[in-house]
Amino acid sequence: MTSFLSHNERIAISQMSKVVLITGCSSGFGKHLAEEGLAAGLRVIATARKPESLSELGKQGCHTTQLDVTWDEERLAKFAEEAVAVYGQIDYLINNAGYLQSGAIEEFTHEANLKQFNTLFFGLVNTTCAFLPYFRKQRSGVIVNISSQGGTINVSGGGMYCAAKAAVDSVSDTWSKELADFDIGCFSVQPGAFATSVATDNNLIKAPKTIEGYNTPHEWAKMFNERAGHEQGDAKKAAKKIITVMQLEKLPLRLPLGEDAAKNIPRVLRENANEVEEYKEYSTGTDRD
Repeated sequence: MTSFLSHNERIAISQMSKVVLITGCSSGFGKHLAEEGLAAGLRVIATARKPESLSELGKQGCHTTQLDVTWDEERLAKFAEEAVAVYGQIDYLINNAGYLQSGAIEEFTHEANLKQFNTLFFGLVNTTCAFLPYFRKQRSGVIVNISSQGGTINVSGGGMYCAAKAAVDSVSDTWSKELADFDIGCFSVQPGAFATSVATDNNLIKAPKTIEGYNTPHEWAKMFNERAGHEQGDAKKAAKKIITVMQLEKLPLRLPLGEDAAKNIPRVLRENANEVEEYKEYSTGTDRD
């Protein structure tokens, strides 16, 4: 952590703009979210596993520090205490850190699948829980969980990633209900395809082995990697939308983000609803006589 402010300084600054803490700010969505947060007049705490990757954001005015969301609960609790001490408050928490493994589910080891879930889901849950005592005490706050349209459309080739993102959507829905008693908001963002580094060779985890016959997941993984950086979505515009929405008085439950997500997610939900009706005779008639 960089230097802390005195008690009097924190009191004076508390009358200023609100504070947002963002995970995974080394590149992509996280970096853009930090920049758009500054542009919106927020005080930004930008974090990453490798703090040296945050030097540019530090020069722009962000408070930068190290955070690995897979740290154990004790270390995350200590981090939350230190993060709150920087400005004396945290008003928004954006859980953005993550990576994607591509290939057929069977091609990955149990350990690799656990690592994917530990970063995307359990890391998000544990980081949030480290900050919840502060949000509950101040009886305010907004939690923004970056999910994916994959959590709804479930692409063949990104199965474990999509499963983890579906879990993120689910826990976000539950938090929106549980935390309402404390006036804490929570919603998930479901981005489509945006031009970031997530699909590049340095960030994409490919299956350690190839099983012949898994043509669909292999073709998707190849396409996903080849179009890295050329996706239709503008991540900077998307980041601005997120920063805007999280400050609204009424929050969504889930926010599809991007032209493709805004089209794909409703389509899949309609297909699911139609199938429920199609098989309704098999779903009902199960009550005790």
